[in-house]
Amino acid sequence: MPQEKYEIAVGIVIATIAFLLAGFFILVLIAYFTRRKKRYIEDRKQMQDNFDQELLRTRLETQEETFSQIGKELHDNVGQLLSSTKMLLGIAERTLPEVPDTLRTAEQTLGKAIQDIRSLSKSLDKEWLHQFNIIDNLSAETERIRVANSLSVTLHVQSPSISLEPESQVILFRIVQEAIQNTLKHAQATQIQIRIEESVSGLKLSVIDNGIGFLESQLQHRGMGLNNMQKRTRLLGGTVQWNAPKTGGTEVKIVIPIKT
Repeated sequence: MPQEKYEIAVGIVIATIAFLLAGFFILVLIAYFTRRKKRYIEDRKQMQDNFDQELLRTRLETQEETFSQIGKELHDNVGQLLSSTKMLLGIAERTLPEVPDTLRTAEQTLGKAIQDIRSLSKSLDKEWLHQFNIIDNLSAETERIRVANSLSVTLHVQSPSISLEPESQVILFRIVQEAIQNTLKHAQATQIQIRIEESVSGLKLSVIDNGIGFLESQLQHRGMGLNNMQKRTRLLGGTVQWNAPKTGGTEVKIVIPIKT
């Protein structure tokens, strides 16, 4: 009888150990497959992010190529036509005993249009983009907006250059342009401030207006412009936020990491 009890006890111990080992093995398998699944999801997300970035970069390259072609057409065709027209106006003026004020105004306006087209064609030129400086171009952009829209536009910077590659500066410039265009179209603002600060933690750029502000629903249902801003910022490894300052209006805050 004691022998039987001993065998039963041994059997129970063996069964318990086997059960525990089976449970441990199952837990190890679950943990293993959980890690594999998590890694698969992370790898898939990384692949999707890489694909999205590559797709966006390709689109931007195509866009810049299109801009370059437009710039050349503006300079070579439209610019030359306007220059020829201005020359003919000058010839016509010399044949008149007294030049009307309207003709002088037309000639001055035409000269300003030629200058603007040259500036625009230069900003769209692909070769020029390789030497791009966002500070210089934002200065020119703010001046153009002041003249064209009678807005108070100010640019606050710490230095005449920033620590970003020209290609990245072009992308950041397009983001700021989109933010400014949104302000001009929707904000009913009279003032725009652009601030750029660079530190060891990264580059901070803000576009602040004193307009009517925005609704949360407008951000939840982003249009193409806001989506492009977000995608381009992500391409630079940064973040973009739309804030409502206590003083009113809208602040677009962009933070870009600086690679050292």
